[in-house]
Amino acid sequence: MNFKDRFMELIDKRKILAVLRILVLTAAVIYLIFFLSNNFFGVQDYIEVYFSTEDAMYLKSETRDIDQEKDLHYQIIEELLAGPESEGLRATIPDGVKLLDYNIEGKNITLNFNNELRENHWGGSAGEMLTVYSIVNSYTFFKEIDSVSIILEGEEVNTLVGHLDLSEPLMYNQELVMEE
Repeated sequence: MNFKDRFMELIDKRKILAVLRILVLTAAVIYLIFFLSNNFFGVQDYIEVYFSTEDAMYLKSETRDIDQEKDLHYQIIEELLAGPESEGLRATIPDGVKLLDYNIEGKNITLNFNNELRENHWGGSAGEMLTVYSIVNSYTFFKEIDSVSIILEGEEVNTLVGHLDLSEPLMYNQELVMEE
C-alpha cells in the first residue's frame, strides 16, 4: 500500500469518527432537551395517594388524575378523604377532616387541618402512623416537597393521638409502603 492510499484511508476513518461524534453529541443534546422540558416544564397529570392495607400493616398507593383547574394540595386531601378505589385497601383519614390551608417554605409543606383530624381519629399507634404517613407519603410524591409538617387549627401539635411525634417535619416513609 502506497502513501497516498494510506493517507486516504486515514482521512476516511477520521470522517467516520467525526460523523459518529456529531451523532452522539446530537443524541445527547436531544436527550437533555427532552429531560429538562419534562422535569421543569412538564405538567404532572396524576398523583399517588396512599391508603392502608386491610390488615392495617402497610400503605399502598393508588393513582388519581389531577384536575389542572384546581389547587393540587387540596386535591390530595380530597382524594384521601374519598377513600380507596381498590379492594383490600382502607381509608386513613377520619370523616369531617378539612385542610384549612397550607404553607410551603423551601421543600417543606405545613398542612393546617381542622381538629377533626384528632377528634374523629379511631386511635391506636398503627392507626395514627398510617393516617399521618398516608398524608406525608402522598405529599412527598412531588419532587418539590421533601417533608410535611402537620398542625391543627393553626397550632403546632406534638402528636395526633399520643403515639407519633409531630413536632418535627416528617419525610416519606418507604418502610410502610407495601411493594407490589
